[in-house]
Amino acid sequence: MPIDWTKLPSLAALRAFEAAARSSSFSEAARSLNVTPAAVAQQVRVLEEHLGRTLVERSARGVSLTRDGRELARALTTGFTAIAEGLDALMERDRNRPVRVTTTALFAQAVIFPKIATFWRDHPDIEVSFSPSDTPVDLVAEGFDLAVRAGGGHWPGLEARLLLSSPIRAFASPGLVDHPSTDWASIPWLFPADAPWERSVLERCGLPTASLRTLDLGNPSLKVRAAEEGVGVILEADVDVQHQLRSGTLKVAPIPIDHVNQFFMVTPPWRPRPAVAAFMRWLEALGRDYGEAHREG
Repeated sequence: MPIDWTKLPSLAALRAFEAAARSSSFSEAARSLNVTPAAVAQQVRVLEEHLGRTLVERSARGVSLTRDGRELARALTTGFTAIAEGLDALMERDRNRPVRVTTTALFAQAVIFPKIATFWRDHPDIEVSFSPSDTPVDLVAEGFDLAVRAGGGHWPGLEARLLLSSPIRAFASPGLVDHPSTDWASIPWLFPADAPWERSVLERCGLPTASLRTLDLGNPSLKVRAAEEGVGVILEADVDVQHQLRSGTLKVAPIPIDHVNQFFMVTPPWRPRPAVAAFMRWLEALGRDYGEAHREG
């Protein structure tokens, strides 16, 4: 049967009556609801007025239920118990549900995956599911718990917390960087011709883009490997190519770039469940470690 919500009493009144009926005391009901006994008595009166009948008999010894009160109390106890059990079941499923994370493939490979074993060492019961994507996804509609995004930190309807900041530079293979006759104007940039972010960064740094040579590899994840092989130049955050810089397969190209990327942890607009909060704390520790190493370097 469909519920006509316009005819139902307030939830506060129903809760107060059910608690009073269960304990036979306004005082006990008040303690269980964290309100005053007077507030419970008032809500019960509101319910009686709404229904047009007496539900409790008041006396110095407490409260007792009328016949109508006993009938309503049974129905409410059954209903509230079903609600509580349904919520408990949902929370239990949430405790066992994997933490769903989306970020770019480069960030996942450079920052998360090299250290993920330390998270599972400390949290062996938490499963984390990664969905790398180079385009932002709708966290709420797609059911994601967390995203790591670069940007200004303002995404409507979502919560954002700064994770780390990383300089943007031009990178190329040692063969190109170390060769004294490399003509950087003729070396292609490894991004699509219509890439707005890359062109915007270059223009803000005073570099001409009208005659820019570009090469679109189709898959953004391949550009780092192509740059290592000397195919062209990439524009990336230091944090995304830190492994290649340490191993020497990429070097900073002599192209003046003055820009910093900020990476944020982005979540839906509700309190993260415990497993998500644990993963976020672990990510924050990675961000602090990177920031300290970058300042020392």
